[in-house]
Amino acid sequence: MKTYNKLKYILLLLSVICLFLFNTSCGLDVFYVISAPYEIVHRPSYDSTDFSDRYFSFWTNEPVSTTGFSFQGTDVYYKIYNNVDNMTSEVNTLQSLSNSETTSSTSANKLIDPSTGGGYGYSKLKVQEYYNEPLIPYTGSNQKVYIRLTDYQNLEEYSARILIGGSDGSNLYGSASKTIPVRDNRYSFNFGRSGTNDKVPVSTDSDVKYNSETSDTKWYVAMFAVSVGYDTSYVSVYSNILYLGSVTIDQAESDN
Repeated sequence: MKTYNKLKYILLLLSVICLFLFNTSCGLDVFYVISAPYEIVHRPSYDSTDFSDRYFSFWTNEPVSTTGFSFQGTDVYYKIYNNVDNMTSEVNTLQSLSNSETTSSTSANKLIDPSTGGGYGYSKLKVQEYYNEPLIPYTGSNQKVYIRLTDYQNLEEYSARILIGGSDGSNLYGSASKTIPVRDNRYSFNFGRSGTNDKVPVSTDSDVKYNSETSDTKWYVAMFAVSVGYDTSYVSVYSNILYLGSVTIDQAESDN
């Protein structure tokens, strides 16, 4: 009986030591949950024929500082499709993930990961002549964002630009000049124009989902927003995603 009690004591002691070492030396995993951009101001739809409707607007969701975590800001991801059915299928899947309590945490991975990783490989929206990341830096206050991808005639009100504070707000980064959204390869979204930076997408572009059976002149761009930050190990942490909408860009038209 004494031997049994001694053995039980030794096992208990080892268990306590292992638990202590696990919690202090190895450390417990810490999972940070950050809030997604939370409110749509205007969500365009690809089937709208009104040029004045072709803009995206939403609010960022910026938290108070969190110990051990660095909130960086908000990124916008986009993808170009030449087939509307392909776009709506992928958008529906992403929205379904984001709306589910059990899969919302994986929605950003599905959005960003390339097809080789099981995702859709959306690309980051960029700004002409800027290389800032994330697209909309953290300020500590929620920001109203306005994005128009294309130019309509030479009207400033309907020009391609990103503004903070809505359609009558200020240029991104406090820039004195217009902050123009561009693709990940730095080309513009003016597919129907002939400027140096205006290129029609091709099937091999990394930001394009191409269907060879489609022979239309129209392209469809879907966009999502996501909050992003880093933990103490500089590992990226993403929020749930917010669907911003979609627009049609016709390469046969100079004005979109």
